[in-house]
Formats: sequence, C-alpha cells, structure tokens
Amino acid sequence: MLCSCKGGNLDKFLQPHILLILSKKEMYGLEIINELEKKPMFMDRRPDPTGVYRYLKKMEDDGQLRSEMKSPDNNAKARKVYSITDYGRHCLANWTVALGQYSVDIIGLVSEIEDVLERKSK
Repeated sequence: MLCSCKGGNLDKFLQPHILLILSKKEMYGLEIINELEKKPMFMDRRPDPTGVYRYLKKMEDDGQLRSEMKSPDNNAKARKVYSITDYGRHCLANWTVALGQYSVDIIGLVSEIEDVLERKSK
C-alpha cells in the first residue's frame, strides 16, 4: 500500500481525471479505469475498480455524468457507457481554477518544508 506521504492517497483528483477522460469520448467503466492507470498521478498502478465505480455513481448522481446501457456488438451483453454532461464540463472548467490554485499552494508548501528541513540539518 502506498503511504499518503508518497502521493498514494489523492482520490479527490479522480473527479477531474474522469471528467477529462470523458470529455474526449464516452467510455465503459473498464475503459475509464484503463485510462486512469495511464495517468502519471496513478504511478502506473491500477486504480481500485470498486472505488472508481462508486465514484462514477456519485458523479452521475451529482449530474456530472450520464450513463446508458449499450452493447459493444450485437452478440455482447449490454454494459453501462458513461458520458460527460454540460454540468460536468462546467465542473471540469472549475477544476482548472482549483488545480491552478492547488499548484501555487503546493509549491509554497514544498518551499516551506524545504526551508525547515534545511535549517534542521545545519
């Protein structure tokens, strides 16, 4: 298990990742999980499928996503396909502002930590 001090507990970034992925095209849940795994933040680790599906449901309940049952071909069992809503696109735009501020805050925090560690080592 990854320690949260190594960035292994950043589940709140699932939302902007999922919104970004679905802003490009609709996908089945497993396809979303496969795309998340490719993102640098996930460090080539497969996201917990149960957690992702739970989050997809939450985002659908919040109105950011919609889903419908579709069959990949005529012989296959229908599966849920997710797509982003207009409200989801609005939320994705809001994430650009929030993530921009997070990056400024994180750079400041890293600098403060480095200053403290540098003073302790002297």
